[in-house]
Amino acid sequence: MLPTLALLALALAADPAVGAPAAPSPAAAAAPAPPPDLSLDFDLLSRPSPVAALDAAALEARVKDRRWKLRLHQGLGLATWTALAATAVVGQLDFDDRFRGGGDTGRYHRAHKALALSSAGLFAGTAALALLAPEPYAKRTGRLDGALVHKIAMGTAAVGMVIQVALGLASRHAAGTVRERSLASVHQAVGYATLGAMTVGGLTFVF
Repeated sequence: MLPTLALLALALAADPAVGAPAAPSPAAAAAPAPPPDLSLDFDLLSRPSPVAALDAAALEARVKDRRWKLRLHQGLGLATWTALAATAVVGQLDFDDRFRGGGDTGRYHRAHKALALSSAGLFAGTAALALLAPEPYAKRTGRLDGALVHKIAMGTAAVGMVIQVALGLASRHAAGTVRERSLASVHQAVGYATLGAMTVGGLTFVF
């Protein structure tokens, strides 16, 4: 037994490769490791569906349509306010000329009539732009803000414009009668009230 073990120990000492782990081949040692994937070609979110893309395009188109119409609405609104203020001033001069010792020359009547028709037409066009402007977003209800005050003031002014036209025609139809001055006085008061309502409506977008 002892001679056999001695012979085995001598064999292992003579050949150190026996029983040792196999060394890696030179080709395997020289092969480089694959580089890490640093590509950024991935989506954090899912791509929108074609239907969602069409909805977004339609919403953007409605927003653009509303924007340019409201810009034109503001410009015409300023022109309407200017024409209405001029109508009130010339109307006061016409009233004084006829009923307050101005000689009843009628020199302001044509100018007042032209300004009244111009302001009424501008008001109608301005209101039409506001009504035709699309509403791309859901309306918030139950909240008193500048937009709601503007709508209330402009609604009041619209009623005033209609009453003014009716009273103006009625006062001219009653020319030379006792009712003429009373109708003209009410027409004048409604004119100033309409101008005040328009002023409030315009100031809501300034402050």
